[in-house]
Amino acid sequence: MDPTKKIIVRLSPDTILILQKLVDRGDYDSLSESVSDAIDKMIRSKLAEEEVEKLVKERAQEKPLKMESLLADGGDPESMDDAVRRAVKEYVRSRMRPEE
Repeated sequence: MDPTKKIIVRLSPDTILILQKLVDRGDYDSLSESVSDAIDKMIRSKLAEEEVEKLVKERAQEKPLKMESLLADGGDPESMDDAVRRAVKEYVRSRMRPEE
């Protein structure tokens, strides 16, 4: 399973043109990779490595979310089945879409 998450970022046409130029000349394999690299560089410029490590470590120590907590009614078995079906359906759809 892919450990990354997808987000939507709005960029100006000029920014996209410049990023595409970087992809075209071989600096990056995709627009997504170029944006990801820019974000990684921004994070390193704003946070000390120790802060990043601490945040990541805290995230890893969080308790996993229980499926029952996602249900408004507290865990009705029928609702649980529906929630699992929806989650599986969304996962399958996301895997079938061509990468952006």
